Amino acid sequence: MWNQGHRDLVLPRVLGHEIAGHDESGRLYTVWPGQACGQCRYCMEGRENLCEEMRIIGFHSDGGFARHILVPRDSLIPVKEPIEPRFLTFAEPAACVLNGLSRFSCQPDERVIIYGGGVVGMIAALLCREQGLQVTVIEQNQEKISRMNPLCRQNRIELCKDTTAADFDQAINCCASHIAFSLCITKLRKGGRLVYFSALEKNEEIETNLLNLIHYKELEIHGAYGPGRKHMKAAIPFCTRQQKNLSLLIEKTLRLEEVEPVMPHVLSGNAMKYIIDLSKTEIPADFKPSLNKGIDMKKPKKKRSLSPFLLNLVQGIPPLSGTIRDRAQKKVDLKTKPLGALGKIEELAVRMATIQGSLDPEIRHKRLFVFAGDHGVTEEGVSAFPAAVTVQMVENFLDGGAAINTFCRQYGIELSVVDMGVNGEFDDHPMLINKKVARSTKNFAIQKAMSHEEAILSIENGAKVFLAKNDIAACDLAGMGEMGIGNTTSAAATICGASGLSPAQVTGRGTGVDDKGLERKIEVIEKALALHRPDRKDGLDLLTKVGGYELGGICGAVLAAASRKCGVVLDGVISTAAGLIAYLICPEVGPYLIAGHKSVEIGHKIALDIMGLQPVVDLNMRLGEGTGAAITMNLVDLACRMMREMASFEDAGVDSGKTG
Repeated sequence: MWNQGHRDLVLPRVLGHEIAGHDESGRLYTVWPGQACGQCRYCMEGRENLCEEMRIIGFHSDGGFARHILVPRDSLIPVKEPIEPRFLTFAEPAACVLNGLSRFSCQPDERVIIYGGGVVGMIAALLCREQGLQVTVIEQNQEKISRMNPLCRQNRIELCKDTTAADFDQAINCCASHIAFSLCITKLRKGGRLVYFSALEKNEEIETNLLNLIHYKELEIHGAYGPGRKHMKAAIPFCTRQQKNLSLLIEKTLRLEEVEPVMPHVLSGNAMKYIIDLSKTEIPADFKPSLNKGIDMKKPKKKRSLSPFLLNLVQGIPPLSGTIRDRAQKKVDLKTKPLGALGKIEELAVRMATIQGSLDPEIRHKRLFVFAGDHGVTEEGVSAFPAAVTVQMVENFLDGGAAINTFCRQYGIELSVVDMGVNGEFDDHPMLINKKVARSTKNFAIQKAMSHEEAILSIENGAKVFLAKNDIAACDLAGMGEMGIGNTTSAAATICGASGLSPAQVTGRGTGVDDKGLERKIEVIEKALALHRPDRKDGLDLLTKVGGYELGGICGAVLAAASRKCGVVLDGVISTAAGLIAYLICPEVGPYLIAGHKSVEIGHKIALDIMGLQPVVDLNMRLGEGTGAAITMNLVDLACRMMREMASFEDAGVDSGKTG
């Protein structure tokens, strides 16, 4: 949780959910860290740990390491057993194991294998021994093995680094290793039982060949996440009985001021359990731990500046002439048609005439960029597709098999694919431009998506891609496409940050998440915005905190295109969010932008409204890649041809219907 975050952790947060203590009258309690609604289907089924409205102390509200915590009365578990309070800090992990074991009925002398010999693994081993099971614990860390050997000998628990034994009746994964989880499956007999206890490290893959063993062996699998109150109550007698053994799991009981020096040992993964006894610590009123300096809410944020390259680029964007615009509108009005009869085609013609500073605008070369990047926020389960799809789709682009390839061939658009931050590598290809900033952004649910330096680099890289191509062959119209699993979450967070609207008002289904997936996506964005508090007027701040490398690339390409008086066609919600970042950095790009189409993503219109843009077409599309932009680029070309070639009333000798 420290290194990779947790899906239920709302930052910033003071941790601590394994809590015990006395009230003012001296009564001893342990704390069930959950707070359930008592009314949802899961609460009514006796599975309150899965409550739809679950709030966890130390996750959603400050935990046991805070100066004060608010604990609902229903979460207090009174303790009448003769037990030292320090051993009650084992009650919550023991309750978690009890929940995991509760779904299966075990027979004495059945064989169980446990992967992970840390605190939870040893608690699981002791609970299994109390049920009369034969226990084997697999642990790779020699320091832990040496520490736990006495406990295991006393309790007839086999502790080793590996075993050739197989056909176990039950397996429990008590570590985050996906390899250990895989071994649990292989070690079970036919009809065996797996307690899927520990969540696994993020972004690892498990082979389908291995998962097929679940099918062939008819394995039973029970997921276990957090305890209910009944498990906490059952854990107290266990902790009382096992005080002698549990004492062997304790590294040391610390005063608060002793915590910081042991943190390297804790984070190394070699430690067992440290307990902080706040009753032995007199906390001064002005105490601030050096591990977390906190956030000064009153201190104004320092706005980070652009690089000299980007400042020069932005300052070189020419303002558009209102005189040309008026003359272009007059020319369109005098064409052989009723006023406004060609609708948005007329608007496109006037827009391009204004951008080019000519009453005869022409699209001689069209170019579309697909900027690609991966997103760390996919760790939060916000997409219906795995992150690996980004790599696969880029390869599809390079093979010419994607929708955008077909559209570009149809409309004579030069296509380039730009790797801004894909979590993978590609062979050289004429269509591929490598401008990778890093292999994926960070998970912005728990930290900034990127550093300030990375944000600047992503914008610069996008700008340089456009400028390099433009130096080879100048283009009159550039389309902006994208690819990146998780990027609708980044786009929605960006638009929320810029608009001030809630995630529920902005967030769509992206790749097609279901109702629960959409709820999760909204929740993740809410947590991220509360954590980062981005400046809604600062595009660079938004990009740094909740953006993506491909959004930065599009932003840079937009700025560069405007600096060369090239029109820019945005695609759907992602490229529009990137265009919005560019607009916030430099509002002068606004007149150079054309909204290609109306996406079904609800945040799209909100972003367009901020920039004062109206979509050209509405085809009920939500693919991305630049497909909507490609269609509109063809319409822009048509509009320019209309402007040049369509006769006026005077040219055609047609009565305009006007009288003198």
